[in-house]
Amino acid sequence: MDKKSTETNTEKNKSRNPILAFLSALFVPGFGQIYNGQIKKGILFFLIILIVPFIFGLIRFGVFFEGFIAIIIVDFSFRIYLIYDAVKNAKKLKNYKPKSYNTWYYHLSIVIGISTIVWFYDTNSIVGVKSYKISSTSSEPTLKIGDRIIADLNAFDNTKPNYGDIVIFQKKDSLNPWVYRIVGLPNDKFEIQNNFLIINGKKCKTLFIKEAKSQEFNVNEYEEELPNGHKHKIYTFKKPFEDNKKNLPEITIPKKSYFLIGDNRDNSMDSRYIGVINKDEIIGKAVFGYWGKTNERINISFINK
Repeated sequence: MDKKSTETNTEKNKSRNPILAFLSALFVPGFGQIYNGQIKKGILFFLIILIVPFIFGLIRFGVFFEGFIAIIIVDFSFRIYLIYDAVKNAKKLKNYKPKSYNTWYYHLSIVIGISTIVWFYDTNSIVGVKSYKISSTSSEPTLKIGDRIIADLNAFDNTKPNYGDIVIFQKKDSLNPWVYRIVGLPNDKFEIQNNFLIINGKKCKTLFIKEAKSQEFNVNEYEEELPNGHKHKIYTFKKPFEDNKKNLPEITIPKKSYFLIGDNRDNSMDSRYIGVINKDEIIGKAVFGYWGKTNERINISFINK
């Protein structure tokens, strides 16, 4: 081979830049491999990222704390491997002959295509869970400010919402979701007297627990039992913000609607203010908390609370 042919061949062969491989794999799953000329591997890795959430959703892995943590570990580990694999192979390709798709316009179209799929790919709906952050004291003492909770988005696919369920919902005229407890079911005759519930003519059992604090306010803590036997803790302020919300004349809850109320009875913008919640406004059911401001807020089940 003469000198001119060698120079021409050198111009055609290019090394792969490990930094570009790293960035490609970091921001676009599978693209780091495509950048390295491994298009089949890149497509395979991208398909794995799309398919695995369906598997997690089918076995409902994310509705348990341990399963949720496993999902995070698996997803994080695989994405790290994608980056490692891309960088490792890029370092080996010192004399790489670019493929037909290793052009800026092909790369751009691939990035746009993958990014479009990822944009419309709703992982939360597929896995069946979604994370929410508690930003108010309206559901104390069960939910605290700063708690990160997981909602089961498919909780009511085959069962109806019931007394005691803590649900996430969004009113049609609201920009943000809310979190409260179901205390009234469709067709119930519902009443509130001095912050305590009367459902279908029977007063819910309450047991005084202790005096406590909600932020800087003095409260009484009670255990309340709903008609299905579900027990949970509630707060009532010693000096409520609005006395007129401690009582509610008897109403009949409409069909396919639910009465939701905060456990922090005197500090909750619930159905007493915003009205009953329709079934189609309920997003999911809170099943556990995985993080909070203290260690005690890690791995808290809300199934029986």
